Amino acid sequence: MSALRDREPALTADTLTTVMARLRDARTALRSVPLKDRVNVIDAVARQWVTRDSRWRRLAVAALPRTTGLPEEVVSLALDNLWNALRAPALAAAIRAEWPAASLDGPTTSGSDPVDGALPRLAFHSLAGNVPGVGVFGMVAALLAGVPSMAKAAARESLLPMLIAQSIAAEDARLGTALAVLSWRGGDEELDRVAIGGADLTLAYGRDDTLAAFAARKPRHFVGFGPRVSVGIVTREATDARSAVVAARQTALYDQQGCLSPQILVIEETDSATTDRFTDALFSELARLDVRWPRVPLALAESAAVWLTLEEQRWRAQEGQAIRVLAGESDRFGVICNRTGQPIASPLFRHLVVTPVRRLAEAGPVLAPWSTLVEAVGYAGPRHRLDEIAGLAHQCGAHRVCALDHMQAPPFSWRQSGHPRFAIFLPPGAETRSPGILDPELRRH
Repeated sequence: MSALRDREPALTADTLTTVMARLRDARTALRSVPLKDRVNVIDAVARQWVTRDSRWRRLAVAALPRTTGLPEEVVSLALDNLWNALRAPALAAAIRAEWPAASLDGPTTSGSDPVDGALPRLAFHSLAGNVPGVGVFGMVAALLAGVPSMAKAAARESLLPMLIAQSIAAEDARLGTALAVLSWRGGDEELDRVAIGGADLTLAYGRDDTLAAFAARKPRHFVGFGPRVSVGIVTREATDARSAVVAARQTALYDQQGCLSPQILVIEETDSATTDRFTDALFSELARLDVRWPRVPLALAESAAVWLTLEEQRWRAQEGQAIRVLAGESDRFGVICNRTGQPIASPLFRHLVVTPVRRLAEAGPVLAPWSTLVEAVGYAGPRHRLDEIAGLAHQCGAHRVCALDHMQAPPFSWRQSGHPRFAIFLPPGAETRSPGILDPELRRH
């Protein structure tokens, strides 16, 4: 089913009910497509999107800077990160790692599919608009698992998921009729009730209050993807200008609005002078990126929250506490170097909290206040210390360990918010396993 545009007549409950009925009817055709062919369809679509002159990419790159406020170069990077993760080898590797019962050569979704009717008839995805492409991995996983999907696009950015649905439909109608992307006003009680009540599985992305509102409607099965914190860790061997540039780039990309954006950077310190040089280099790169990738304008409340945080830390520094604050013009970006031993939360919007430690073992207590919220750990350092990093990641409950410069480019196998990529779409008791928290690139070494 092709995407519906939000400039069309207002969506009604009757129309939504009809769309959902058609999607449920599409599951037979979807499941008749061999899994290997589904993978190849997604790969063909991805190949188009990563081609610079493709129709889909040109439409997205032209429109998304207006709808999101992000610079064109950042939009292009977001598209590359998304679609490079959806190429056939990555999809096949994720399937083999997590879903061992699936057959990439057989005629059905799984070599041991127990009962076709045991799969969900319809999944409902409520998307967020903080980062381009949020929720697309879940939509693709549902199609690969043989589950039709309806997605509600975020009001802030509805174009990209709609273009994605159109591009899949253009490549293969059998997958296209099993995916619809619609848009309606957030908090519309009637439409939300119809969407949640008509789905066997509801996936929602957003703030805690958004997820609580979905859960209160008691979906048949609910999976929430809420706010998370990501962390960078730099060992003393990597405390150099290159790592500072990488950390700044990951901080500026998407203005720290994604769950994979670093908010805290732990540095294994050699000496204070080296740390100061690193912090200065980090700040200088943020200043350069402020020109190259201008920050999205903030709402008044967001600006006030940033100012209050920085003013509090400046005051603490003036009182003699071990804090160093570097802030750009109008507080558009900044670095807070925190040696107090007390946690400081980033105000986001390109403000990174740097915490030096004498050795990596001390990073555990530094991250403890966020132990239930850490999504990913980005690492810069020698490979022989990966075991230490993995141990810290487990200690703070992280769901992903990756290279620092890959934080915003997750693999398809990423267990976002701790949820498996495929198991949520499969019948209870289906054979699955965890691919682990190390990114595939790190696991190969």
